[in-house]
Amino acid sequence: MSARGDIMEEFTVEVVSVGNELLTGRVVNTNASWLADRITRLGGLVKRVTAVGDDVEECSAALKEALSRKPKLLILTGGLGPTFDDRTLESLSKAVGLELEVNHEALRMVEEKYSGDLTPPRFKMARLPRGGKPLHNPVGTAPGCAVEADATTVIALPGVPSEMKAMFDLHVEPLIAGRARGAYTYRIIKVTGIEESSIAPIVDEVMKMGRGVYVKSHPKRDAGFYINVEVSSRAPTIEEAKRNVDEACRLLRELVAKAGAKAEDA
Repeated sequence: MSARGDIMEEFTVEVVSVGNELLTGRVVNTNASWLADRITRLGGLVKRVTAVGDDVEECSAALKEALSRKPKLLILTGGLGPTFDDRTLESLSKAVGLELEVNHEALRMVEEKYSGDLTPPRFKMARLPRGGKPLHNPVGTAPGCAVEADATTVIALPGVPSEMKAMFDLHVEPLIAGRARGAYTYRIIKVTGIEESSIAPIVDEVMKMGRGVYVKSHPKRDAGFYINVEVSSRAPTIEEAKRNVDEACRLLRELVAKAGAKAEDA
């Protein structure tokens, strides 16, 4: 549960991960979890994560659906390379109604990577939706792309994790830091000596009494049964968020102790 919208305007974000390999289970979508963690820590609110295959119709439909919800930021990962199935920018072009065209700045970036040796597949990476801004890729060869679509900024990043992370740090983090209002923090409390069904009313009580916090229990069975309780808060400032979490954790510890169980920092 985030801080209420009447306290601060939320910087909403959606992530669309593109690639057939994500749908067959051959590749775990670590990009999405990494992005969600970083965006949340920067004060953004990830509302949805979608995975879609390398199909223009399917991908453009997913992008249109995401844009219809008007997130502040829509991040795409994957499908920017030179091969036949790298069709994310084509899908984005169709979704936002902007034709693909050669972007001269993007072409310069690609030429620099290949010392001017431009083959048709390499040339393909310089074709962006009209008006799109190419984003420098400090690790790989394919430029990223930023497009404004009504109320949403769309940013396409490569799917290779090292490239995606470097470009996020370079291009996306400053954008979120400059536009997101508020802060986020969390703490995990390890609870032993109680079943999840018995801790449920305690979690409900902390949620009810706590200010601007979200409380979630996660049962674990690593070398014995225990429950990790995650207490998180979004607030206008990091100081307030930490205060909210501190107060909720104190209450959680008190109620767990009254139930005859033990609570400690995980």
